[in-house]
Amino acid sequence: MIEISNLSKSYPSPDGDEVVGVFSGVNLSVEKGASVAIVGPSGSGKSTLLNIIGLLDKATKGELEVDQKKLNSFTEQEIAHYRNQTVGFVFQSHHLLPSCTVLENVMIPALAGFGSLQGEALENRATNLLEEVGIGHRANHLPSQISGGERQRVAVARALINEPSVLLADEPTGALDKKNTDHLIDLLKQLNEQRKLTLLMVTHSLEGSSQMKQSYHLNEGSLKQER
Repeated sequence: MIEISNLSKSYPSPDGDEVVGVFSGVNLSVEKGASVAIVGPSGSGKSTLLNIIGLLDKATKGELEVDQKKLNSFTEQEIAHYRNQTVGFVFQSHHLLPSCTVLENVMIPALAGFGSLQGEALENRATNLLEEVGIGHRANHLPSQISGGERQRVAVARALINEPSVLLADEPTGALDKKNTDHLIDLLKQLNEQRKLTLLMVTHSLEGSSQMKQSYHLNEGSLKQER
């Protein structure tokens, strides 16, 4: 499902006199339906790697394929379509719109114009997703009226609204207590197994990474498989 070959990322220093490397020579092969954890210390480039896979950032060099499509050559329109239809994003912060209800927040990605879901069919799908993640009873609440753990469940439902084949989770439990962390990890595992979603999760949590079928460690610019 995902093939990364010799991927590198670097940034110019603020004064432009040198190049600051994030990682280099990264290779990663992820089969369809796999669950993968990427762990490592802060600043190691874990989130940057995930953002490159999600086309929220660009690699300095290297090759990236998702579902046998070479992403390096995508046009801006193809990038937008890919981000909306192929991948779902769950971040450490839920990024819910405060003035929209839970149900409305879940429907927002489907309103970008890349899919065909709309009207009653869209609302029904969003409602069913909220039921699936266990917060259907919060559909008409505002984000400020629900807990942090519930907001992350809304973010997961929103990530699934366009039926992506890849789910990218960037420190999704970073702001949660242990109880809600356990609930969210269980939910992600369930979605991976039942929906056959390809799941990549960046995390500091060794407990969370142990729940994934594969684990990689990113540190000092290199990615190594742990199991």
